[in-house]
Amino acid sequence: MQNKTGANGIRRLFDSHLFWAAISLCAALFMWVYYTSNYGATRTQTFYGVEVTFLGQDAMRDARSLVVSEQDATTVNVTLTGTRRDIAQLTSADLKAVVNLANVNMAGYRTMSYTLTYPTTVNQANIREGTKSPATIGMQISKLSTVSMPVTGIFDGSTMDGYMVDSSEMVFDPANVTFTGPEEELEQIAKVQVTVGRDDVSSSFSAVGSYVLLDAEDNELEFEDVQSDAENISVTVPVSTIKEVALDVTLIDGGGAAAETDVVKHIEPQTITVAGDAATLDGLNSVSLANINLADYLTFPETEYNIVLPNGVECLTGETTAMVSLEFVGLSSDLFIVTNLSAVNVPEGYDASIIDVNKVVTVRAPSSVLPRITANNIRIVADLTDAVPGRSRVPTTVYVDGFSSAGAVGTYPVYVQLEEEEQ
Repeated sequence: MQNKTGANGIRRLFDSHLFWAAISLCAALFMWVYYTSNYGATRTQTFYGVEVTFLGQDAMRDARSLVVSEQDATTVNVTLTGTRRDIAQLTSADLKAVVNLANVNMAGYRTMSYTLTYPTTVNQANIREGTKSPATIGMQISKLSTVSMPVTGIFDGSTMDGYMVDSSEMVFDPANVTFTGPEEELEQIAKVQVTVGRDDVSSSFSAVGSYVLLDAEDNELEFEDVQSDAENISVTVPVSTIKEVALDVTLIDGGGAAAETDVVKHIEPQTITVAGDAATLDGLNSVSLANINLADYLTFPETEYNIVLPNGVECLTGETTAMVSLEFVGLSSDLFIVTNLSAVNVPEGYDASIIDVNKVVTVRAPSSVLPRITANNIRIVADLTDAVPGRSRVPTTVYVDGFSSAGAVGTYPVYVQLEEEEQ
């Protein structure tokens, strides 16, 4: 009986106009509170660190060869006012400060305004923009340029004893790197440098490494807007052998002087230290400065000669010339008036007559031999192999008969008359 009474009471409650009026009032109050808190009430907030981006940057680069090389600010701070709901949905990362580059046609510094962009989830019409800091973006517009730079290298390592590395002899692939970027940035590049390091090397080797850009004072440069056609460089590092070699002159026996027994050589410096490929230096024990015919000199003055090294060999001690003098030991010389003049190799069909009556000849010989030599032992023979008809000056050979250790010093050409034989 009580359950039936309770059910009737509930039925009468749901049928009551007062009950539903109360429910409607509560629902309306809830909707009003929700709407006013999310749509009706406004909220102001400052967003910090909003990223600055550029619109039309690729088109400006491709069509007009212009790029943004510097900008005064990469982020901005903006104050926005909007409904609580819209403002609550925003973060600094959702916003972008967009600079439109469509009308930029020349290089130079300029200040441009920017436009804020919002995510699609936010109704931009409900947002009011307030203060912006900075209000504009200053930027440097630069002409796009291209430059090709040679690669240089440094060996930053160690070698075993008797070996060395000359950084200037490194070989690079590619040998040049082409850079594209703002003209004023490319003008700062003085070197493209690769550093190769390895310890205790004793033979040539290859390595792959990255490079750095240096200015004229060897300060490292870093550019965000510069592009290159190569990121890594293949480097061949030649390792050279170090060796001490003697300096020498090649002496040709003559004029009564034998190189091995009658001449003392004085050379300064006597040795130099060189570096080069091991195969080249293995067979290099001395460097000949000159060929000296002893028959040309009664005394040999101190003479300076250039030091000429094989290709690929470098003098580490820095000498480029050497001084050479020769000392003749145990020899004497004397003058002789020679009248025994004759000719050989006379052309067929010609008669030859020597115009010179005599020649004064200097003869050198060991001091014990020279007193026994007379003018009768000396003869001068003219070689007419290359003589021409008429009068000409021809070379001769001087013979000191009977004295193999004696010889003439100097040359003694004679005048010869060559005429056709009478028929």
